[in-house]
Amino acid sequence: MSGPQTEGADLASDPEAWLRENPKLPNRQIFRHALARFAEQDSRLVLLEADLGGAGDPFEARHKSRYFNLGICEATMLDMACGMAHVGHVVFAHTFAPFGAMRACEQVRLGMAYPQANVKLVCDYGGVSGAFFGPTHHAIEDLAILRAMPGMTVFSPADGLETILATRAMIEHDGPVYMRLGRNRVSRLEAQREGFALGRAHCIREGSDVGLIAHGEIGVSVALEAASRLEAQGVSARVVNMHTLKPLDEAAILETAERTRLLVTVEEHNILGGLGGAVCETVCAHGLGRRVLRMGIQDRYDPLAGSHESLLLGHGLDGASVAERVLGSLSRPHAVAPEPVTTRRN
Repeated sequence: MSGPQTEGADLASDPEAWLRENPKLPNRQIFRHALARFAEQDSRLVLLEADLGGAGDPFEARHKSRYFNLGICEATMLDMACGMAHVGHVVFAHTFAPFGAMRACEQVRLGMAYPQANVKLVCDYGGVSGAFFGPTHHAIEDLAILRAMPGMTVFSPADGLETILATRAMIEHDGPVYMRLGRNRVSRLEAQREGFALGRAHCIREGSDVGLIAHGEIGVSVALEAASRLEAQGVSARVVNMHTLKPLDEAAILETAERTRLLVTVEEHNILGGLGGAVCETVCAHGLGRRVLRMGIQDRYDPLAGSHESLLLGHGLDGASVAERVLGSLSRPHAVAPEPVTTRRN
């Protein structure tokens, strides 16, 4: 783990400069540094972790009295987090996505979601980013599970800057939040961002033929690469960073459907229940009559370990594969609605 950054740019007042000085940190480490810095400004903040601490954790090093490492006890960690939130603390509970969202699912549902506890569950190893550990450390259903819980805010930042802005937004938000992070280093988005708010999507590239709606670190980077490849083929692609799955920015989906001919969702999650499911629900609810191509984990577990990149390629979750699927879908003729069937009575 990289040590705490105590000199140089201030993360709280100039996060972009701080990120330029620390270009190699993955989002899960950026989150730790951000929370440690913000805790200097807010004495209510507490961090609980399930066997993740040690080796220079910036929060543990700077706020020892407000840091608790509970070991491999995710359910106990969530119970403790909800109890501390009940007496006024703003509690961050940090662990791996498959264990926080699924092993401790009952505690998340009954302790966090049902009473609307002011707990922020932050989970690394989203999707198949913990590839070489095998399917026990993959989380391809977590977004679907958490999104189905009433009152839960569900969010995945696309890069380091968004992780810092989201950490501050979570502190200011009163209620349960699930933030999902990957495991590995993430490229920084070059797109300009004016402000940030949970629940408000961000169009990072305009286009008129295809609407690529993306979620999370891998989803957004793959969508941007696919858009560049499509542009080389004469296809104009709009890219929307749908960082918050719940509450969902339906207006951004409606606008993208109005401006383009095909909607494509890109996410490192099962194509069922996550972003793809949410966009299809919106299309149906508003009667848009628009086809949706869902790119993500293809509804199967990976039985073998491997590199993160090899597993993503196996699911067609890379820029070249997404562009190829889009080109194939655009070349297909539009389906013709069948003639209404009339019932004849003799």
